[in-house]
Amino acid sequence: MIEIRLHGRGGQGAVTANEILAEAAYYEGKYAQAIPMYGTERRGAPVTAYLRLDEARVRERDLVHEPDIVVVLDPAIAQRPAILEGLKEGGLVIANYPHPPDMFPLGGNFRVTTVDATAIALETLKRPITNTAILGAFSKVTGLVKVESIEKAILHRFPGSLGEMNVKAVRVAYERTPMPIQARGEVRKDEEGPLSGSGYGLIRSAAGWRTFRPVWDYEKCTGCRICWIYCPDNAIGWVEERPTVDYRKCKGCGICVNECPTKAIEFKREGI
Repeated sequence: MIEIRLHGRGGQGAVTANEILAEAAYYEGKYAQAIPMYGTERRGAPVTAYLRLDEARVRERDLVHEPDIVVVLDPAIAQRPAILEGLKEGGLVIANYPHPPDMFPLGGNFRVTTVDATAIALETLKRPITNTAILGAFSKVTGLVKVESIEKAILHRFPGSLGEMNVKAVRVAYERTPMPIQARGEVRKDEEGPLSGSGYGLIRSAAGWRTFRPVWDYEKCTGCRICWIYCPDNAIGWVEERPTVDYRKCKGCGICVNECPTKAIEFKREGI
């Protein structure tokens, strides 16, 4: 039995990726068990999902505590040592990370491969939804599920043009993902603690949830305050008739960008 743990953030499609993998395995005559685990159930909050694949019926019912494979959909989470918790010796990490695997910052007795799933998602889907891109990488480096089975599962779930765009993301990631290497990064503990989506409102900062940050062009801004009204986290303030942002509170949901009537707000990808 192969046990897999997926890490992502709300809005990136980690749970959907888990279900697509399970369905793809079913098409190949395998048994699969997909388990989602939510925290705050908010866009940007950490999300974990678990998957078991086997040639025989899966009778385990608890969460995956010692995965063979860890899949990470978010580039910031990919740099957290907490993703390695319980990973079996010699296990595999598949990470959304914008640099080659020999530059992956975490080290230990595991293999790693990387793919810039965010860039692929923006290229193919025009949105930073990284789940289908990471599935292309998973198929290539593990061989556990054929890429054709993943595509079939995607088209079953998303028929039409949306499905075709996601299939393209799978194919591009499949081509761009290198084969795994032995991890060479630093072995260290996670000073931020375990990965958990619980406790929002008690945490000091949600900045680590962001993949993109909103940036204002004050020449276009008319001071209409719509961004301030719509911000769900009270991250936007007002000083001298112009918006200001407390980036500790901003989780990068993009609502302000979508609602701005003058397009004065640009979504800029966070530096890695």
